[in-house]
Amino acid sequence: MDKATNSSHKSERYLIFDESGNLGSSGRYFVIACIDTLNYKSLHNIMHKKLGYAKKLFPELSLLHANEIKAKDAYPCIKYHILECISRKDLHISYIVADLNHVKSHLLKEKNILYNYLMRLLIERLILEKDNGSVINIICDKHSTKVASGNSFADYIKLFLLYEKEYNIDLHINYMDSDAKNAYIVQAADYVANALYGYYEYKDNLYYDRFKSTIDNVLLFPWNSFGK
Repeated sequence: MDKATNSSHKSERYLIFDESGNLGSSGRYFVIACIDTLNYKSLHNIMHKKLGYAKKLFPELSLLHANEIKAKDAYPCIKYHILECISRKDLHISYIVADLNHVKSHLLKEKNILYNYLMRLLIERLILEKDNGSVINIICDKHSTKVASGNSFADYIKLFLLYEKEYNIDLHINYMDSDAKNAYIVQAADYVANALYGYYEYKDNLYYDRFKSTIDNVLLFPWNSFGK
């Protein structure tokens, strides 16, 4: 197990990301969500417990993946309950949502670059000068998009935070397979991102309302024409 998933040091901060929507292939909106917590273990434990219980209640869902129940496959009662459980944990939720109707066409063609640019905008809001001297773990689903130029997302973000911003932070960037036994925290971010996508794409606030009290940062892209 890597450092970010093996440590229980309370001063460490965990930024857990997942996405929902498609960059230009279908739908109007694309969401990247972040769960920001100092206690990833508590989040891991509740997701492990609740998804395990859901598989016992609905054994047909256990056939889809080894360890996870993706939010898009989950029954409404599962999503509702899991999001309520997430909202009770000591965490904050931030996100960026792109209105693809107003994203420049050349950016839509460069999906990897657009994805990483949106991630940078969100991370720039989350990691600030006050974080100097701290340990920060960025955790993403390993299936997330990489920079098309050949640079990895990790290199892209490290260059931005450590060299452009000149932050003095102990930064760890890790990818997890969302279907792995140690990746329940990524699955939590999947449920949040899925609910946010439904809120913007379908005006469905049933799931969004479960955790809206935990929302910290909201970024709309492009801000000057979003939703018009």
